[in-house]
Amino acid sequence: MSSINTNSLDVNYPIPGQNNSTQGFRNNFTNIKQNLDIAGNEISDLQNKAVLKSALANTVVNNDMANTLIANAATLQFRATTYNLGNALVGNVLVDCTLGDVQYGTLAGNITLNFGSWAPTNTEGHVELNLARANANVDVYIFFPSDTPFRSIELLENYVLANNTPALTFPYGSTRMNLMLTTTDCGNTVDISPSNRPFKSTSIQYGVPPSTGRLGDTNGTIYMPDSVTQLTITNTTTGSNVLTTSNTASLYTGMPLQFTGSVFGGISTANTYYVRNVVSGTTFTISDTTSVSSNVGLSTSSGNMYLNPISYIYVAVDDYNSNALNEGIDSTTGPNIITVISSANLQVNRPIIFTTDDPTGNLAGVEIGFPYYIKSISGTDITISTTRNNGVAGPEYQGITSVTSGNVDVDYTTYVGNDIFRRIPLQPF
Repeated sequence: MSSINTNSLDVNYPIPGQNNSTQGFRNNFTNIKQNLDIAGNEISDLQNKAVLKSALANTVVNNDMANTLIANAATLQFRATTYNLGNALVGNVLVDCTLGDVQYGTLAGNITLNFGSWAPTNTEGHVELNLARANANVDVYIFFPSDTPFRSIELLENYVLANNTPALTFPYGSTRMNLMLTTTDCGNTVDISPSNRPFKSTSIQYGVPPSTGRLGDTNGTIYMPDSVTQLTITNTTTGSNVLTTSNTASLYTGMPLQFTGSVFGGISTANTYYVRNVVSGTTFTISDTTSVSSNVGLSTSSGNMYLNPISYIYVAVDDYNSNALNEGIDSTTGPNIITVISSANLQVNRPIIFTTDDPTGNLAGVEIGFPYYIKSISGTDITISTTRNNGVAGPEYQGITSVTSGNVDVDYTTYVGNDIFRRIPLQPF
């Protein structure tokens, strides 16, 4: 409340029609000066403390509320401030919370985060970090101060403990990681949660990983298979031992199968079978061993039973610790034989993934991004398998349908290191 008081002013002085003492003027001037001084102090106080939409003349606007309580306020389109940490971060990186609510940057190597200027104790302060890496195939670590408890960090999808220091790596194929960090005790303890990735307990990828995993896979990573197609078997035949269905395009040699429904032809619902040969577009044979060395003998019968390709869930029991070696293909010299530029780094039974689309179609039948396994190596000629059992590549893949003597314009990656994934069959009900 203002302290200006005009009650002491004699507003009727001077009195008209008579001589008046000058003391009345002096009294009024004194009171006016005192009230102007009070007004000046109060205006200065307002200038120093008021919230302004823009700067006053000859001043710089500063709306720092200094933790003053604002209550019962309706807001519209409030915005968070941003701050660029840098485009080639490496080494120690200071996150000063006063510089921006959202701070972002791109990593050029491993970084160690340090935090400063958190909100005071008994208030909640937070900062959002949006961190990127320029290349999804370059492994980088984000280290956190080991002397500060970052609560829940071990629940994050790609948490690792490296040299007793908590750290995060980027998930496989991801180039961005957004994190929300919150504290109520001025940074003595910090809660951390992802805003664009799941927690580890819900970290599920889709597809089939190589046995070694890939860059970004960690202990606890789960892969779910893509959906599989159930086929109806209409008849089985003695002698040729073939099964007939509407279309065999989804089948491959070594594929594990189970049969359900009203089975016939000498097939058991309790057994796991494997595709031995895809004979035609509608017929195929099966084996009861992973080596698919011989056909299962069938009796002639007909009806409707269901073929269910066995699906797997893949669970990582360790962190990715392999080397990914990028190589090129020179040609295909015969059906299902691939000639590579160099086989020096290849190993039998190791994963091999074809990584570049084949615009010429010269490696038709090979799926880009799907993990195969090296079946054999002879000079620079290799064969591949779609399956592996107990560490050994399964039957030779028979699906390469194009042969060329020229460069096939396809690259591939092989992985050398520890097998971190375990495969769990998903049985049909």
